[in-house]
Amino acid sequence: MSRRGLEKEVEKFVESFYNYLKQEKQLSEETASAHAHQIRFFALHYLIGYEEKSLLEVTGSDIEDYLGNWYIRKVFGSGRSDVRSILVAFKKFYKFLHERGNLEEEQLNDILFACDNPQRYIRRFDAYMELDPESETWDNDFRNWFMGEYDEEEIEVNYKQPFELNAQISRAFSERDLKLSNTSVLNDFRTFLNYISVNNGMKLTAANSFIGRKHVFALNELMSSPEKLKSTADQPDSRTIHLFYNLSKTLNLFVVSAKNMLEITPRIDIFKLLSPTEQFVVLFDAMWNETNWKKFLPPDSGGRPEWVQARRRNMAFIFSTYEPGRTYLFKEQLEKVSMELANIGDEVEDYFIVKVFFLIVFTERIMPALKLFGLLDFGYEKDRDEYSLRHGWGIEGFAITQLGKKIFKALRG
Repeated sequence: MSRRGLEKEVEKFVESFYNYLKQEKQLSEETASAHAHQIRFFALHYLIGYEEKSLLEVTGSDIEDYLGNWYIRKVFGSGRSDVRSILVAFKKFYKFLHERGNLEEEQLNDILFACDNPQRYIRRFDAYMELDPESETWDNDFRNWFMGEYDEEEIEVNYKQPFELNAQISRAFSERDLKLSNTSVLNDFRTFLNYISVNNGMKLTAANSFIGRKHVFALNELMSSPEKLKSTADQPDSRTIHLFYNLSKTLNLFVVSAKNMLEITPRIDIFKLLSPTEQFVVLFDAMWNETNWKKFLPPDSGGRPEWVQARRRNMAFIFSTYEPGRTYLFKEQLEKVSMELANIGDEVEDYFIVKVFFLIVFTERIMPALKLFGLLDFGYEKDRDEYSLRHGWGIEGFAITQLGKKIFKALRG
């Protein structure tokens, strides 16, 4: 069939599908249009423009390549939150074609099988977004992602494996140092683990597999210092809950099932058996070294978190030079830190760009995490605008703690 013929076929099927959703399934105008749009886009841009195939020739492999490869690389603004809505549209459309006698049952089952596990495509998105185009190993990293199996992260994990303690962090402080710091991170994290254990199997949000709003508010109230959250707040709006969620995933304390539910693992019990100092080391190492800092930011945030994280040793060095307990004006030190970081590396970075990166990533999410761990303290300016409030900007003064001095000194190398 010619390209023009394929395009006419698409319009015929999509129009019939839209009418079916509106009239027979009684879906709203908005929902029916959204499903029809997904099918039209898939057919015109991928099937016809890339594969030169008809909607009636689609197999499960086409779905896998579209959503696990082509859509990720080719569609501007695509994200992991698109996955579930696209799969819903595919399932409805091909069931519709089967009901109309346009699709054999074997072909339908092959397509439905490819649509059955959204998490495999979400993992593909996450893995692609973690690639660093500026890395010296970019070509090899991209090749490994491109050629990688879709379910490679489903390789069985030993959830009874003991935790490895970072020796550099472990040597930096004692149990007494931890007690004197009065940090609340351990009690709050244990509270978080107890809550998700009691609510094991909770359904996560469709868009990003986050903890639902009801549970976020309940968890926030259980924390030692609850955050002020708007009634419309979601998981990323809570710096503490979002931090604990991502640290737990890094440490395999829970997993997201194929049905998009949070399921705890035996590693929670292993973590609880650790001493307080060991728990602190495991948590802090997961935050500072093991978790991609982009995960701590709200979805679709900018700021080059991988650039900032790659310079964490330099930031630790700068913080280690501060006198514990002395309050420093944040704006003055921001200038100093930005100038230092702008001159690191093979190429001198633009100072103003570095300053923005530092604000968006380090100030917004990492400094609150360091405060939670008891490594520093800070206060905000009194009259901050709404934008600054939402992003955690407007720190007025800060001070390094005794525990922070010791740990930063060790982290600087």
